[in-house]
Amino acid sequence: MVQHLIVPVDGSPESWTGFDVACALAARCDTDIRVVHVAFAPSERGAALDVIQREIDRRTSFDVPVTLEVRIAHDTVAGELDQVLDLHPGAIIVMASHGKGRSAAIVGSVTEDMLQRSFGPLLLVGPHTRPDDFSGLVLVTVDGSEESEFALPLAAAWATDLRTSPWIVNVARPANPPAISQPPADTLETAYTARLARQLESVSGHAVGFDELHGKHAANAVAEYATTHAASLIVASSHGRSGLSRLAMGSVVSGIVRRATCPVLVVRLPHAERARTTPAAASVQA
Repeated sequence: MVQHLIVPVDGSPESWTGFDVACALAARCDTDIRVVHVAFAPSERGAALDVIQREIDRRTSFDVPVTLEVRIAHDTVAGELDQVLDLHPGAIIVMASHGKGRSAAIVGSVTEDMLQRSFGPLLLVGPHTRPDDFSGLVLVTVDGSEESEFALPLAAAWATDLRTSPWIVNVARPANPPAISQPPADTLETAYTARLARQLESVSGHAVGFDELHGKHAANAVAEYATTHAASLIVASSHGRSGLSRLAMGSVVSGIVRRATCPVLVVRLPHAERARTTPAAASVQA
C-alpha cells in the first residue's frame, strides 16, 4: 500500500523523530525513505545537506534505503512538499509534530496547509511518540458521523499491510439518563461500534475488534487506550463532527497527536465527496 515515505526535516533535532518512526515503518512495509529539507535560499543548500548527513550518520540501527533532498523554496513549505508527493505516486508524508525550525511546528501552519492541499493521509509523529515495530493494533476513532467513518477502510488497509489487526473505538460522552422506554446508553453505543466492525469485516475479510470509551475529553481517552493496548497506529478523520470540523485539523485530532505514544494517521475527506461518499462505498485493498 505504502510505496515511499517522505520525511520533512527542518534543522531541529525534534523534526528527526519523524525519521525514526519512518525507519520502523519502512522496515515493516519494505519501502524506502526520502528525507526532504526545504531551504529558503540556494546558499543554505550545503549546510542543510551537512546537517542531514550528520543526523543520518548518528543513526546506525536502520537498514532501509534513504535518499536525501534539499529543495529551494519557490512556494510555501507545504507547497514544496505537495510537489514532492506529486513526483512520487503512492508516497505518504511522515511528519514530526514539534519541529522548531523555519518550517514551524507541524501541528500548526504546515500541517494545516498540507491538509488543505492534499487529499492523501498524513502520518503525524507527536512529542510523546515512541517508535516501535508496527506490529501492534491499528486503532481507528469514530464519533458517530459519516465523516469520521470514512477513515475505517483506510485503517483496515493499513492493518492488512502491517499484518496486524484493526480496532474501532468510539468515545461516548457523559449523557443524561435515558427515558424508561429507551435502551441503556451503553447498549446503544456498543451496537454502533459492533455494526461498524461487522461492516468492515465484510469488506476487508479480516476480523475487526471494537470498544467503547468513556470520558469528557476524547483525545485523552483515545491516547490512553492506545497506550494501554500497545497500539502501533491511530487513524482519525479530520472532518468528523463533535469538534473535528472546527479547523482543518480540529481540537480532538490535534489533542490525540499531542498525547499519543504512537503516530497518528490523519485522513481528510475531500469537501466535494462529503455529501456522497460513505464508508460502504470505499474499497479496501486486502
